[in-house]
Amino acid sequence: MNRQIVESRFRLDPSLRFIRPELHELAALWEEKRAGRIAPDRADLSPFVLRPYLPRILIYEVVRTETGQRFRIRLYGTLISQYSGRDPTGRFVDEIMSEPAYADFNQGLSWIADEKKPLRAVGSYYFVDRSFVQFESITMPLTVDGGERIEQLLNVTYYDDEAE
Repeated sequence: MNRQIVESRFRLDPSLRFIRPELHELAALWEEKRAGRIAPDRADLSPFVLRPYLPRILIYEVVRTETGQRFRIRLYGTLISQYSGRDPTGRFVDEIMSEPAYADFNQGLSWIADEKKPLRAVGSYYFVDRSFVQFESITMPLTVDGGERIEQLLNVTYYDDEAE
């Protein structure tokens, strides 16, 4: 199955007022690993450190172009793949979403890359073959190899209809 997100409705929350305690804990971990830098380095958040979150992780690579930036999916967690019905690893976000849905995503991802701060999102995804899925997520900027630029964005998403 290959579900395309055709529409999204969500609220972006830079104040990070999480409902899920797991996301609050992850934001605190990001801040701890940042250690006074603009953002933690990708190596600071190893698979061992992120173990409880691995199935729900999505990592975007920030690709700078002459006209701005695009976001390529580097890692697509198994739970996210189950919800979307596909694995678009290696593809750009603007290639796998409808234009209206991508406009929402681009606004949030660009804000994180530009502001160098985590961002909470809460709302709904509307898939072609499903009515909607409610979610809450955090997306956090990362540097790579000790650099000074934001090169990746780490997202962790929880869905309201998950089996507990």
